Amino acid sequence: MTVGLDALILPAFTDLGELPAETAPWEQAYEFTGEIGLAGLTQPLRYTEDGLGIVPTGVGKTAAATTTTALLTSPKISLADTLVLSVGVAGAPPSIPVGSVLVSDCIVDWDDKCRFPDEIAANPYTEEQGYYKLDPGLVAEIERVGSAVTLGGNHSRLLRGTNLCGDELWHGNTLAEQADWVAAQYDAAPYRVTEMEDAGTAGALARFDRLDSYCAIRGVSNHDRPTGAKSPRESFFGDAFEDGFGLAIDNAVAVAQRVVEDLPD
Repeated sequence: MTVGLDALILPAFTDLGELPAETAPWEQAYEFTGEIGLAGLTQPLRYTEDGLGIVPTGVGKTAAATTTTALLTSPKISLADTLVLSVGVAGAPPSIPVGSVLVSDCIVDWDDKCRFPDEIAANPYTEEQGYYKLDPGLVAEIERVGSAVTLGGNHSRLLRGTNLCGDELWHGNTLAEQADWVAAQYDAAPYRVTEMEDAGTAGALARFDRLDSYCAIRGVSNHDRPTGAKSPRESFFGDAFEDGFGLAIDNAVAVAQRVVEDLPD
């Protein structure tokens, strides 16, 4: 039997130390009564009777690409008419309040570049493979539906823009300048959030001609550079980062849940 899904949710993780699980709000809101174990997944795909599936990809682009490919190639499930959403947390520049939610309209691979001791440069060998333009109609519809959601937090807002993805955990002003430069190479500046999975997911979907069914919804859990006197390390691992996780996940999931529930039958 092949299980068909109307929507597939791809959080990154369930258990990451003391941080809130990206799957938790979904588990509280829906009954995932079905379960399928697939080769290439570290956890089973779970699904509801109404066709909503969820499975964590794992942290990082390699994990996300592997999980997405396993889902696309399995004969046990059908993603032919499935809305695929990455939903989780992200960093952002200080101009964007913690708790805000980004509807990604493109994904830029931060790692698609040449790095030298004193500069970075374009990668001459990849021919812009690190840039994924998401379907404008789908992005606009998700933004429309998400705008009706009341977000938690005093200054949280819904945004649309560039999602910068990389395998490095980075934090600091110099690195933020490099991130701006990378986004500008694709005419995608300014970037709005930074995260670690979505270029892997988008790359796998693009290989199977399924990118037009995909969007990434990311809640801002922390800023990507110090905003006070702390060092970058102190800033990144500070209390504000951990405190923002729960708010970011709740807001991103609230938007994604409204999108899923607004799907036509």
